Amino acid sequence: MKLMKKSSTRWTKKVIEDKIPFHNDYPRPHLRRELWLNLNGNWSFTITSINETYPKHFDRLIRVPFPVESYLSGIQVRVDSNMYLWYKLIFQIKSRSWYDGNHRQYRIMLHFDKVDYETVVYLNHYVVGSKHLGGYDPFSYDISPYFVNYQDNELVVRVWDPSNKWYQPRGKQLLDNKEANAIFYTPCSGIWGTVWLERVPHIHVDRLQFQTRLSSTKVILKYRIDLKSLEIASFDFISPKKNMSIYSEQNFNKQNKRLLHAKQKETLENNKTTYKNLDFKFKISIVQKDNKHLIDFISYKPNIEQEIAFSLKEINLWSPENPYLYDIHIDLYQKGTFIEHIYSYIGFRQISICSEKKKICLNSKPYFMFGVLDQGYWPDGLYRAPTDDAYRYDIEQIKNLGFNTIRKHMKSETSRWYYWCDVLGMLVWQDMPSGDSYEGYETALDAHQQFELLRDNRTNDLSMPSNTDKDLPINSSSPTTKTFESKIQFEYELKAMIDFLSFHPSIVIWVLFNEAWGQYDTIRLATWLQSYDQDRLINPVSGWHDRTGIGHIRDIHDYSKNILLPSFNDETRALVVGECGGLGLMISGWSYHVYSDRYLITYAFEQLLVNISSRLSAVIYTQLSDVENETNGIFTYNREEIKFSITHVKRVLKNDYSRLYQLKHLWNLTSIPYTNYTKLLLSKSFDLIVDHNSTYDKHFYFYVCYLYSQVNITIDHRHQMILNQTHKVKDYHYIPLPSTLLRDTIHQRHVLDIYVHYMSSFDDEKDKPLLYANRTYFDLNIAMLSA
Repeated sequence: MKLMKKSSTRWTKKVIEDKIPFHNDYPRPHLRRELWLNLNGNWSFTITSINETYPKHFDRLIRVPFPVESYLSGIQVRVDSNMYLWYKLIFQIKSRSWYDGNHRQYRIMLHFDKVDYETVVYLNHYVVGSKHLGGYDPFSYDISPYFVNYQDNELVVRVWDPSNKWYQPRGKQLLDNKEANAIFYTPCSGIWGTVWLERVPHIHVDRLQFQTRLSSTKVILKYRIDLKSLEIASFDFISPKKNMSIYSEQNFNKQNKRLLHAKQKETLENNKTTYKNLDFKFKISIVQKDNKHLIDFISYKPNIEQEIAFSLKEINLWSPENPYLYDIHIDLYQKGTFIEHIYSYIGFRQISICSEKKKICLNSKPYFMFGVLDQGYWPDGLYRAPTDDAYRYDIEQIKNLGFNTIRKHMKSETSRWYYWCDVLGMLVWQDMPSGDSYEGYETALDAHQQFELLRDNRTNDLSMPSNTDKDLPINSSSPTTKTFESKIQFEYELKAMIDFLSFHPSIVIWVLFNEAWGQYDTIRLATWLQSYDQDRLINPVSGWHDRTGIGHIRDIHDYSKNILLPSFNDETRALVVGECGGLGLMISGWSYHVYSDRYLITYAFEQLLVNISSRLSAVIYTQLSDVENETNGIFTYNREEIKFSITHVKRVLKNDYSRLYQLKHLWNLTSIPYTNYTKLLLSKSFDLIVDHNSTYDKHFYFYVCYLYSQVNITIDHRHQMILNQTHKVKDYHYIPLPSTLLRDTIHQRHVLDIYVHYMSSFDDEKDKPLLYANRTYFDLNIAMLSA
């Protein structure tokens, strides 16, 4: 496989050389067993029409676990809703340790960390998993009845992924994205999480939950250990000639389907089996980093929340500054017989809203979150990071700059990413990936103009129409009303995400909806979520269509240079800016704000942070890295270059404003811009006088606007510049001058010879009614940036 530089990262080569990606990276680090087998690597692969049955041939190889569209998959093709993706792997297990004991006491589980989207699983031509729906939640099957010991087993996986051609939760994945300034990206189809086997007892530990509550003197640990019993299942033998149809609304069974409501009194569990009288016992040890045992205790109550208290003085609380994790060892017994051993960990931390001034508190103290938006895309793996080291690298680099929070935007990751946030100390806002429409379902039609203003954050204190505090569709007679089937799928995946990720102490905020994308029934869902997971804060609506008094957080999005906030404080919720910034360099792609070099972009970043209001509890900056054509990342897409001055970013994030960049305009060509010309010939001289102690870290720029013109400038009769980007930049902007041109000649007279002429080829007819009455416009200034 040839290495493509455009699609590569520093980890790409290692992935290509390794036989098994993520070979030794346990896929579920918060609930670990000794015996497991990684099935990643090269699988046979083919693509068929959805009208075809079981494929006759698997004619290609694909590298699992990378999306079909990615470079690292080895396939790199676009997938649409008319395709089936077929994977096949022949494998066997030779180790005797997998077969010790009674086969009815131990079962072999087949785990899929992530598959996008509808999945059917066959083992030796038996259907062991029928039509799992969901691109983000892990799922598993007991394959014991049809697994053949010591011999070859044929595993076949069929995937259907319609992306935005269906109502599935998909985040920012968009087919046929043709917009140059798009905020949507390449869809990611098929297997994109580790596929693995695990041997478990018939009754085994299935889920762990820990919650921390703090008082002035105590730490209360609420814990729950869930058991699961595997029934001996029977599966259908599927003839290769039989086609299993894709999911459709026509075969959707509404029976026993219900929407989520807080009054249902649900808890974080799916297992309904009662183990109360079956004589189970847990021996639990919580172990410090020095291997000393904090406590050893016994529990006899599976699947029931319990609690234990510690003195506050004896507990190391988890935080970004002190990401202290305790190891947990759990031994399961039944009637005195040892069943299994589980490895896990815990971070004691509490996230809450402070009672006064409604600020976010971490461990009962006000805590300001400086965060970055993370889309979770990579040039080589797209939705999947190339290696586990790549996961860790992103988190470490952002933390080294001084950020303490990552907002995982419009996707959820594999468990390994959250594990590194737990270990390294990074707070996480976790978005629910949007589904269905990128429009909302509950904005009243007569409020459209008001919400457009709200979206642009020019009238954040604008009153809302009275009917928008009810869960109403956009128009009761409109065909765009969100269907029951769509609601059921969104809520199933929402609950599945929370059930699986709620273990991680790093996750402190759930984000339900983003900018109205598919937004519906906000009050019902936010109220349910707030009662369902009481260990975290709820951000019901990040940006735009807020619902008054719902959740813990009022979230503003503002990409302007001067963030505007509501004119009043919320009585019950903390105020945050969930998206801002979007600063980029003038290289390629697009950004919300474009700058010509790393010094100016650093200055703009400093000014953004210096002017943050003390009313805020958090600011999330857009974004961690460039993504495809969107170039407003702190890092480039391949993570090789940081666009800012590192020392400046570190200082300002520590609230050290002692050496901020200062921008001064030193001289302008004329007090009134030149307009309505065909040609201009100018010769101007000026004295450059700078008040300074040294010439260190000074940068000079032309601050210029030239409409429909080409500008030729000669400086001091020797240095020439040609400005001809008016068709791309139709506003004032900075152009850097060579570092030594003016810096080494301050206190001297300089001469500018300027020739400006109208270029009809630059003149865009569609702009004529929108811009200036005069078709030509020229203004030139000289500015200096210094620290």
